[in-house]
Amino acid sequence: MSRAERVAAAEPALWEDHRLGMPEMGYRGLSEQWLMRRAGDLHWRLIAAAMGQDRAQFDCADGRPLYAAFCATRLRLFQPGRPRLGDRLRLAGELSRIGASRLASRQSLRLGDDEIGRIELVSVFVGHDNAARNRSVVRRAPRVMAVPPAAPTTLALLARQAARIAAAPPRIEPSHHLLPCPATEFNAAGLLYFPSFAALVERADFTRGASAQRLLAERSSVYMGNVDPGETVGIGFRPALGGHLAQLAAPDGRPLALMRSRFHAV
Repeated sequence: MSRAERVAAAEPALWEDHRLGMPEMGYRGLSEQWLMRRAGDLHWRLIAAAMGQDRAQFDCADGRPLYAAFCATRLRLFQPGRPRLGDRLRLAGELSRIGASRLASRQSLRLGDDEIGRIELVSVFVGHDNAARNRSVVRRAPRVMAVPPAAPTTLALLARQAARIAAAPPRIEPSHHLLPCPATEFNAAGLLYFPSFAALVERADFTRGASAQRLLAERSSVYMGNVDPGETVGIGFRPALGGHLAQLAAPDGRPLALMRSRFHAV
């Protein structure tokens, strides 16, 4: 890993307001895909602000591009049925650090004075290796590494739990195999976008009989790998209290992600 210049940073905070329309809303409640894409972008911009940059583009000392890849995320929706078309939603986040190489953000969702949800994201900088294969992205240090205040206990615990799972993930036999579409499920870095993992799980779950009326209460995700366009993703399920545990795997069996989902009763 190359050395990075370390820059102390005050705890940066950013917020953005959204008038909820069709792009922001899903079949029932907020669109998870829209919400997590916005949260991921806010996380990147928080890092850029902490580094003194006005653009969320990162590179290492030799100029190769880097990406703030997520290793753990948690979305909690306290009132998933509350948002309506035309409401004004505020998404606000603060950045912190976990150890020497990971950065985390805690983001709140508010309608007026009411907090209706919370998002926690933990990332590490990665880059493609010389083969430019998504299966072998590697950790690299950025040219400048922000050092915001230490993360609160809940975020540090989320990161520790994710690290334990990634070190010894459970084995859940795939029951569904889906082919992600590059035009809709990969991002500008050429990687399967982190919200797309949840979209694939939802597609597989719906084909096995999940209710279209259910509302997501919480989704905790640990990301362990990625695939290239043209590779299928295997998805297996295991029942869990209030929802299920889903594992995504590459064609060769490599674990890609583990997701714990809970749903409000319908």
